[in-house]
Amino acid sequence: MRELRFDDVTVHFGSRRRGVTAVDGVDLTVPAGTVVGLVGESGSGKSTLARAAVGLAPLSGGRILLDGEPVPRRGRRPLRMVFQDPYSSLNPRMTTGASIAEALPRRTADRRAEVARLLDLVGLAAEQAGRYPGELSGGQRQRIALARALAGEPEVIIADEITSALDVSIQGTVLNLVRDLQRRMGLTILFISHDLAVVRYVSDVLAVMYRGRIVESGPAEQVLADPQDPYTRDLLDAVAAPVHSGHQADRGRNP
Repeated sequence: MRELRFDDVTVHFGSRRRGVTAVDGVDLTVPAGTVVGLVGESGSGKSTLARAAVGLAPLSGGRILLDGEPVPRRGRRPLRMVFQDPYSSLNPRMTTGASIAEALPRRTADRRAEVARLLDLVGLAAEQAGRYPGELSGGQRQRIALARALAGEPEVIIADEITSALDVSIQGTVLNLVRDLQRRMGLTILFISHDLAVVRYVSDVLAVMYRGRIVESGPAEQVLADPQDPYTRDLLDAVAAPVHSGHQADRGRNP
């Protein structure tokens, strides 16, 4: 695994006069073999940053680097992304085994055995390879999506809101799986969520994003114990005392 670094990254959509800057000069490092949690409310730019990393959103400025070298845009993909909705990210006409096998390197000799190994790695039986996404639960589909990401032997995994579409009862099992895989395999992961309670559970480092910018970052324990930015403090307050409004965190900054 390798270090992922965002160096003054900007993503702007539309014209200069009427466009929107979704990501504004972001500097962020995901050290090799660690989990960096990126947290922020909907519209903060965190998913756009993730999409820029894997080439799904164009850079307007800055660089995205792996061990100091630009992320290659052709050939083997060193970054793999696991999306929020596991159903839409899997082809409903392909069996789960076929979806995983499709992501395997061409050099893989025994593809059936490797699919079975990957299924076991994410806690599923080899028999699940013959089933279709529509026959699986949301948690099972997200496990398949993780197995598919691992099949490509990525340098970095980007997990974008991977528990937000799941029932609360299932979220914990997926989070435990992510933590277990990271520790066993030494994975480098950028873990994105709007939910600080989720991010704090899996992360070594926390970065807080607000309106396209990183407003605070550091070791998870340090940020949680002594948050410096008012927006971070509001996110912590929302975890400690949930409210019915979905926009409590807005009150820490001027509109």
